[in-house]
Amino acid sequence: MALYSGARPEDQLGVFTRCHNDTRYAITVHVFALHDSTDLRRIQTIDLSLCRISRLQLESLTLKSLNLGHTRIPLKPSKSFKHLPFLEHLDLSSTGLGKLNVWDATVNISLFDELFNLTTLDLRNNHLLGREGAFTAGVFRQLSALQELNLQDCDVATVNPNVFKGLGSLQKLNLAGNRIKRLPYSAFNGLEQVTIINLDTNNVAYLEDRIFLNNPKLTSISLASNNLTHLKLSTFQPIISSLSSLDLSMNPIVCNCDLKWLPSFLHRQLMLTNADETICSESSLDPLRAKPLLQFDPDELCKRSIVLFYSLPLATICLIVIIVLVHHYRWKVKYKIFLLKLAALGYNELRDARDHSDFEFDLNIIFYDDDEEWIREHLRPALKAQLPQFQRNVFGDEDLVVGMHYLDSVDYVVSHSYKTIILLSRAAVHDRWFMLKLRTAMDHVSDTQTEFVVVVFLEDIPDEEIPFLARLYLSDGRPYLYWTDDVRGHGYFWHGLTKYLTINLRTNDWIPNE
Repeated sequence: MALYSGARPEDQLGVFTRCHNDTRYAITVHVFALHDSTDLRRIQTIDLSLCRISRLQLESLTLKSLNLGHTRIPLKPSKSFKHLPFLEHLDLSSTGLGKLNVWDATVNISLFDELFNLTTLDLRNNHLLGREGAFTAGVFRQLSALQELNLQDCDVATVNPNVFKGLGSLQKLNLAGNRIKRLPYSAFNGLEQVTIINLDTNNVAYLEDRIFLNNPKLTSISLASNNLTHLKLSTFQPIISSLSSLDLSMNPIVCNCDLKWLPSFLHRQLMLTNADETICSESSLDPLRAKPLLQFDPDELCKRSIVLFYSLPLATICLIVIIVLVHHYRWKVKYKIFLLKLAALGYNELRDARDHSDFEFDLNIIFYDDDEEWIREHLRPALKAQLPQFQRNVFGDEDLVVGMHYLDSVDYVVSHSYKTIILLSRAAVHDRWFMLKLRTAMDHVSDTQTEFVVVVFLEDIPDEEIPFLARLYLSDGRPYLYWTDDVRGHGYFWHGLTKYLTINLRTNDWIPNE
């Protein structure tokens, strides 16, 4: 075994500046102490990897590189490296470090405090650091000169958003071989000098839009062997001018038209590392399943999708315009449909052979007293203009047969009229006498099997206010009309009423009514 000592044996209990990297001849030392003296001023590098050391005491103003890899030295925050202010390279790989070794939560002190000149820190293969959550905010806060940080295989599952705070000079960050599923959008904030980020062999399934927003010098990203299925242009947009190498191999990437930006991005300036192992998943477009990502040609496969993308908003706008126009001209549309149906089907229904001249009265109008104004302003002028042949009309109680009992007179007029018009309003359905007249008309329709009654709703009446018999009568397909205050709907209303008043249909429920 080869050893090198730069101190007299009597000055220290034992000083070793190099141990051979051979586990068969690992050195066992209870205490390794190094203090400034004349004989040690030139020592700048100490390699104690694979040495078995129980305690470490280091005080040196010249030491620049210290390798403690594969040792089990019990390190303590604020003590182990406190007197190495000019240390530049520190290797603590595979040393079994835990949270208590790197961070004292009681006083918020880090193992790396006061290492202001440290440029390289290797912490790989320390699984307890990740399991115990040692990478808390502030653990690297004083490493302002650090350029390389290796956290590979540290069993890290979550990344504290502020763990890298203070690493303003960091250029290379290695997080490969951990269990990271999600990276917070601020994970790399403050790393303005970083050029390489390695996230190989993790469980990352999604990248935030702003995750690389503050990394303008980033040139290489490795995301191999993760669970990435979708990638967004907005994620890489902040580094599009600096990024030159990207590794997406061994990811279940879904190659569809949402990813059409990536092929052009790759062909322009970016090198896809391990391109042969960057394969589209089974959830991709049919021609791309299990094919290399670089075979994705968006110009060929996404033309239809682009046309559909622009057509859908246009079709939606057209549909909205049509709905608005149909609503605005709804009465004209209804009237045209009415005329079309009339032209196509005609009046082939089963009619009563009798004409209005075969009856004593042409029309019988049943209404509530408060609705007389509507009759005077609308119904009388319309009947005079539309049906001038109807002259023998009975308007309400005033025109009933004189000398007869009231209900007998109502029944007589109903049974001897060619048509009966019933005007329904909310006030009318609550009047007892009006409902008796309505019941008389309905009974006559049932007895004669003739639809000689037309119901006109003067206003919208809630279903619960319409008497049961009236609802039952109307639900059986009996003729009725709604009056509207919209002048555009009056033409449709009067044409429909004229049609109902000029024919009497025999009751036949299987024949559809207008």
